[in-house]
Amino acid sequence: MRALIPFFTLLAPVMLGSPLPNGALPGSIQIDGGGNIYVAGSLNSHAFVAKLTPDASQVVYLTTLAGSKRESAAAMAVGADESVYVTGFTESADFPVTAGAMQTTLGNTSQAFAASLDPAGKVRYATYIGGSVFTDGKGIAVDASGAAYITGTIGGLANGFPVSPGSISGNQGNPGFTDVTAFVIKLDPAGSTAPVSIIGFGGNKVLVDGSGNIIATGALSGPVPTTTGAFQSRAGHAVCGNSFLTGMFPCFHQHVAKIDPTGTKLIFGTYVSGYYGATPFGMALDPDGNIVLAGVTSSPDYPTTLRAYQLQYQFYPDSSFAPVGNVAPPVGSGYVTKLNPSGTALVWSTFFSGSGMRASSNTFTDGDGITGMAVDSAGNIVIAGYAKSPDLPGLWTTPVTSRPTVINQQPSAGFITRLTSDGVKLSATQLLDIPATGGFSYGLALRQDGSALITPMLSTVKLADPPRVASISDIDNTRLVRVAPGQLLTLWGTKLSPPSDSQPSGTFPTSCNGITVTFNGIAAPILYASGDQINLQVPYEISGQTEVTMQVTAQLGDPPASESFILGVAERQPSVLISPANFSGPLYGVDACRGVNYCIQPLAVNEDGTFNTSDNPAPSGSTVTIFLNGLGLTSPGLTTGAISTMTSALAPGVTVPCCTGQTSAKILETDTIPGSSTTLAQVRIQVVSSSSSAIVPLAVQNSSIHLARGVFVLIWTKPAN
Repeated sequence: MRALIPFFTLLAPVMLGSPLPNGALPGSIQIDGGGNIYVAGSLNSHAFVAKLTPDASQVVYLTTLAGSKRESAAAMAVGADESVYVTGFTESADFPVTAGAMQTTLGNTSQAFAASLDPAGKVRYATYIGGSVFTDGKGIAVDASGAAYITGTIGGLANGFPVSPGSISGNQGNPGFTDVTAFVIKLDPAGSTAPVSIIGFGGNKVLVDGSGNIIATGALSGPVPTTTGAFQSRAGHAVCGNSFLTGMFPCFHQHVAKIDPTGTKLIFGTYVSGYYGATPFGMALDPDGNIVLAGVTSSPDYPTTLRAYQLQYQFYPDSSFAPVGNVAPPVGSGYVTKLNPSGTALVWSTFFSGSGMRASSNTFTDGDGITGMAVDSAGNIVIAGYAKSPDLPGLWTTPVTSRPTVINQQPSAGFITRLTSDGVKLSATQLLDIPATGGFSYGLALRQDGSALITPMLSTVKLADPPRVASISDIDNTRLVRVAPGQLLTLWGTKLSPPSDSQPSGTFPTSCNGITVTFNGIAAPILYASGDQINLQVPYEISGQTEVTMQVTAQLGDPPASESFILGVAERQPSVLISPANFSGPLYGVDACRGVNYCIQPLAVNEDGTFNTSDNPAPSGSTVTIFLNGLGLTSPGLTTGAISTMTSALAPGVTVPCCTGQTSAKILETDTIPGSSTTLAQVRIQVVSSSSSAIVPLAVQNSSIHLARGVFVLIWTKPAN
């Protein structure tokens, strides 16, 4: 039984007014059981830890860890007795290590450190970590005994990093390929010994479960061990690009490992990555012991699951563009993934991003990413990061003029939002100001009242619960915050109307099963309304506007509801109907796609009326029909909500600008479908191929801009004898 969730207006962030001294840049943040706030970061190029009162108005203590050169604290953990454990890096040979610490001499030009502070802020111990190699501390956890667990990266070969006897070993590093490996160590409560010291695992985040097992994740370029039955036994691509200036650079793949308390047994090791890799910026355990990961990926085939909020990577409309002199991955996207406790399967996984931003017509594109994550007591997941897309999911309460813009006229912003524990529903996404010196990295902690406290601004954000209409979707299941005239949409929610097996026929009504939807007061035709789903057509009459308010009224809902959403208006927003086979396994990067950046399998019909599949390919030279939505106005125009009785031409048309491999394609016809109530279009393509598949770079063009999401479509073909 799904609980009913009320919809509240998302409140603006409350700036608390930091009592920290000038020059303090807090990154990591924690809150103890009494509501006290702990922050760690950099203060005038030195590491610091501070404890603040629950209202953040006063500093209880501020402790610096400073040598004569640079250092900074990257991660922090708070023990049950309000002790603080911190890690980061230092370049100082005179860093204030303590007598009897595990390593008291700087072994390289820069090394990780770990320190423990008592409840009054006094340093209990401070130690270098790394032996003779270059290291950087990035994640830390603490168990009930006061033992600290630290993970971080090692530059180049790991030779010279001290390991514990009998410990498992992962990636060793490769100095010839700009490689980075990692370490995980356990420090005793005195900071004097490391009973567990491992190389080749982790690197970004570390946790300890209730049985004392160590869970570590990171992004590594070399091979890392996986276990039998692991969710993903192999990483994706090894090389992620090259530059005329720097040469090849590797892909970094997210790897998750669970290691027994002695450090001698790998309980499980698995990749959770795609063709171009993934980098975790957050890891937590949910109430059921599942491992929640969040970060940034440029892999269109990063693993996602059905019913998760955003199944598909969103491509920037002009996806064919690449910076001169570089062969680089697609732009970044955020992701949130829940891995089961045994590392054998995903509970759910979703992308979280818009389609990116273009800085100018001839420079580069950039995407969105998640850099902070926290899980509340109910398992809901709060994420924060940087927003560079005007179509970032959940911007339902943000006016269009305040969103990031495609051509960089609006500065990029931070964002914060919350996913439900099942990964299906989203709260309204709120944009955050980016401080001039704070960058895009956010520390995130949750108060007991459900609000979020964010660094570096030390601001509190009141988070809303998800609305009853939790997602607005295109026919390819892309989540939308902007629409096009005539576009077919699906609204998903919670008990929006009574279950019904019937649906409207003929001219579609503007009220069905208690549901009405308007766009700036213009009623939308309802194609289907039952239970948790509403299918509708956006009125053509919104053409020419830049912003509309969609009002959804569910008079017979349980309970009744009325909600509004601010949506942008696009002249056209084309999408390809996709085949269910697109989600049965990764297509991108396999032989069928031949390495192109964008490969989706459309819902395609062969010339004989059967579906195009790998087992039922189209004969070379025959015609295959695919379908598009969101093409905007037609000529002659169609009436909102009416059944089309004639074929209408599409402007500006569909073209095939190029083809890949041993393939040629020709658009025969592109038009609307008589008997259809929407601007759903049929595109008939004659494909000639000498291989088992054809990769067709379909593009709907407006001037020189490609507007179709998923530019390359995969058609299965049967070569001529």
